[in-house]
Amino acid sequence: MFDQDRVRRIGVVPTPFAGESFLSWVDMVAVTLRLARVAALRELGLSGPARFSTPQIHLRPAELKGVCQRTGLRPEQVKRMLFAFYAPTALPQFTADARRRWHVSNPWLRRDHSAACPLCLQASGGRWLLTWRLKWTFLCADHLVYLVDRCPRCRWWLYWRHEATGPGQREYCTRPLGQKGRGPSRSDAKICGFQVSEIQAIPVEDEEAVHVQRRVSTLLTPADASHNEMSRHLLQYMSEVVQEAARRKTMAGMLDKMESNVVRAVRESQGQPHHPPLAWTLESGSPAALSALVRIAARVALL
Repeated sequence: MFDQDRVRRIGVVPTPFAGESFLSWVDMVAVTLRLARVAALRELGLSGPARFSTPQIHLRPAELKGVCQRTGLRPEQVKRMLFAFYAPTALPQFTADARRRWHVSNPWLRRDHSAACPLCLQASGGRWLLTWRLKWTFLCADHLVYLVDRCPRCRWWLYWRHEATGPGQREYCTRPLGQKGRGPSRSDAKICGFQVSEIQAIPVEDEEAVHVQRRVSTLLTPADASHNEMSRHLLQYMSEVVQEAARRKTMAGMLDKMESNVVRAVRESQGQPHHPPLAWTLESGSPAALSALVRIAARVALL
């Protein structure tokens, strides 16, 4: 994965935005250098296709050193953008082993898409945050809105596997029209192009939702060994509570005192009538629907 050619310092390197994901930053490098994503990866000493996956998990020591030498970033700045940042708490599967298999999974990870706060994207000039890739993150506590994860024009997930390195593309839906996002696509295929900042986010109307999100965000963020161990166990316990809720044949009492918009979002995520009502919420529910699952778990584990 690491290019053994002579290390050359990149002239202009964008500073990572606070909490930005590695994929978002790579595309910002590409925008700055006026390159395609593959060419930007080469400039960083990384090889691979535009839809690269494993570098988002973690970088091997030689790769990390090469990126730092080429950009002037500190190792901790680069590590903060990788999925492995959450390995001590929410993503224990993504440890820095030599294999880095992309098929390692976690049901709370948005693997092939990202949620987003439209107002944050607009304010940051299109910087996509790493925490938005976790389903544990369901609202923006700064703007008090639930995150969005689907484009209202093409009706598919906000897609981040396709590069967004053209002028202004970082704030638009880049999914090729007529595709679900998997499989080959032509480089000249027309993209959806809907402006994410124009997506109407659901306002948060319940203090419990904000309180739970802040508590969970604290659990997600790694700190010392004691905090990490406690967070890992609590998140696992909350996940088990969600799994148990998903098996129940009725939602009786589980959505008590939640906003009507959240209850509506949960009902929109339901599968066939014979399925338990929460069976598909974790897999296909919107961030507002996911907030119900996290709040159900938090009422048991945190409150």
